[in-house]
Amino acid sequence: MASSLAMPTDVSSELKESGAEPWFAARMIPLMLIILVGALAWGIIPPDGLEVSAYRTAIVFIATIAAIVTNVMPTGAVAIVSVAAYSILRPGGEESAAVVINNAIGNFNNALIWLIVIAFMVARAFSKTGLGRRIALLLLSKFGQSSLRIAYCLGLADFIIAPATPSNTARAAIVSPIAHSLAQTIDKADKKLGQFLISCSSAMNDASGAGFQTGFAGNLALVGIATTVAGVTLSFTDWMLYLLLPALVLLAAIPLILYTFISPDTKKTPEAPAFARGELQKMGAVTRSEWKLVGVFIALIVMWIGGSALGIHSTAAAFIGLSILLLTGVLSWGDIKAEKGAWDTLIWFSVLMGMAGHLKDLGFTGWVGGQVSEALSMAMGGASPTLFLLAMMVFYLFTAYFFASATAKVVALGPVILGALMTLGVNPMVAVLAVAGITNIGGNLSTYSHARNPLLMGYGYHTDSEWMRIGLVISVAGMVLFMASGLVWWTLLGA
Repeated sequence: MASSLAMPTDVSSELKESGAEPWFAARMIPLMLIILVGALAWGIIPPDGLEVSAYRTAIVFIATIAAIVTNVMPTGAVAIVSVAAYSILRPGGEESAAVVINNAIGNFNNALIWLIVIAFMVARAFSKTGLGRRIALLLLSKFGQSSLRIAYCLGLADFIIAPATPSNTARAAIVSPIAHSLAQTIDKADKKLGQFLISCSSAMNDASGAGFQTGFAGNLALVGIATTVAGVTLSFTDWMLYLLLPALVLLAAIPLILYTFISPDTKKTPEAPAFARGELQKMGAVTRSEWKLVGVFIALIVMWIGGSALGIHSTAAAFIGLSILLLTGVLSWGDIKAEKGAWDTLIWFSVLMGMAGHLKDLGFTGWVGGQVSEALSMAMGGASPTLFLLAMMVFYLFTAYFFASATAKVVALGPVILGALMTLGVNPMVAVLAVAGITNIGGNLSTYSHARNPLLMGYGYHTDSEWMRIGLVISVAGMVLFMASGLVWWTLLGA
């Protein structure tokens, strides 16, 4: 035993002596390029109309986004380094050390960010108890008689659990294994069947994210941005009123479009209901923990919808729901500590949101929005606000090729896009709603544009090129459907 315990130390010593242990954990080439470009930009005189403080704060912010996009380090680690860099450089011109650090980390007390963190933890309960899987299997046992129906069942299951699951990846981890198991059970030789079911799961994962304020972490970032930049306040109920119907249009249409585009060889699937019933039998009767979670889930929806009447803030409702799950033993404190995604989100989301807000206060967001709107006005002449909106949404959709996180994308570009659209005469509410939908829809464009995508590609039904081609169909069709149905619906609602 003693010799085996000594082995790691010996191996470590040998690595150090041989030079195999790296000096840095970061990817040094992109990091040094970012630092070099940032240093060169630092010494340049800001453009007319832009204060030095806004310009230099933007350099730190853009460098942070670039480090995330190029995967210099994990996102949370990049955020920590960004706070340190901001504290040393004082780009905002802060005179006091206390002021500069508070500017860097002030958003850690943001109630919306804590709502995201707690919702991640509530989502863990769906996976731990098996309730999310049971919901999907129940739908399949009743309605899974064809490959197209299976896609709708899996999509509907994603929509049902979305209000309490702000992590698309967590929902994908619940639904996609069922899609994979079904493809293997029905006909493992039909690769197109697996490709169709996994692609639909991915598309519906984003559609459900668009339909609910708490269905995607980036939605709550946009809520904060909308308030500060556009003066638009969206409650849980407001979001659902304006965006659930366009999201349901995606649920109704995208599986049919993919069914036609991919055309799986297997059309009828009588094995699917039998498979689902067999899996449900293995799971046994609904457990007490599942019933408790159902109760908390319903209570959360009631509190989020009726929060203003009940005098309960949405984040307070999330704390109440999590407290009940802890008190009743559905989740343990160990589960809370182990929810790495939640704590990671708290770190990097707080830092990026704080910097984005600071840029708005310093005037950078408004200045860039003005520059973008002026360029678009020159290019499109006297176009209507609706045409400006559509052109901007096409641009915004395809920026997903340059981001590995839709949340980082909306934090980085959301304020600029909204500012430019309002300058071009677009209704602020409509601008916010359009950005909300397109942020979610762009998640399928590339193999790296969403953290969920590598998980789904891991089942082996897609090559990189196949994913990109199918993702383009999902994203373009989704944008057309969402914007068409959304603009009609929002007009009827008086937006």
